[in-house]
Amino acid sequence: MVVYVIYNRDTPAQRQAEDMAKRLEEAQLEVELLDADSARGIQLVENYDIMGRPAVALIREDGSPVQIWQGEEGLPTPTEVDYLAHG
Repeated sequence: MVVYVIYNRDTPAQRQAEDMAKRLEEAQLEVELLDADSARGIQLVENYDIMGRPAVALIREDGSPVQIWQGEEGLPTPTEVDYLAHG
C-alpha cells in the first residue's frame, strides 16, 4: 500500500502535510508527498474526489482506496494509518 499526503504549496497546510509525511515514514510506511497542483496530484485529486487539503489517502497497489482523510481537522494519526495499512 501507498500513503499519499496531498497539500497545496505555499499554504499553512503545507507544513502540516510535511510533518504528517515525516511521521508516516517514521512508522515505516511508503509515503508520497504531493502538491495538489502537480500532474500526479491533480490525477489523484480527480480520481478519488479529494476536496479538502491537506489530505491523506491510503491506496492499495491495485489503485483501490482503503481510506481517505481530508482537511486539517480530519487528518488521522500515524497509528491509524499504520493499522489500516498492516491490519
